[in-house]
Amino acid sequence: MVKKNFLKKIEHQFPKKYETLIILNPDIEENRLNQFLDKIKDIMSKNGVEFLNFEDWGARKLSYDIKKLNRGKFILVHFSAKGSFIQELERNLRISDDCVRFQTMVFTKDIEPKKENKEEAVNE
Repeated sequence: MVKKNFLKKIEHQFPKKYETLIILNPDIEENRLNQFLDKIKDIMSKNGVEFLNFEDWGARKLSYDIKKLNRGKFILVHFSAKGSFIQELERNLRISDDCVRFQTMVFTKDIEPKKENKEEAVNE
């Protein structure tokens, strides 16, 4: 009797909301930062990912030195995607020279695109 492993690879086929915190080299130039962000958005669009929000937290002190750096430029990206996209995103972040660290988590709170929040603030 052959035993089948049903749990080899389980991937959900419905999109979930994720947030990825990316720490970049603090000395990154503005045009290089824009190229990096355009590359991330391009990867998302090619894989059918819905881009929700982007926050630039600026340069901050790190808790400990990473690659001999004590500061990092923090970028937070919210998006809605299938689980298989996370591997592709993290692969691209690993090979980027400017990316020092990153972490992707499932986002459980409701989030709206930033454009709508600005319009609501103006109306109030």
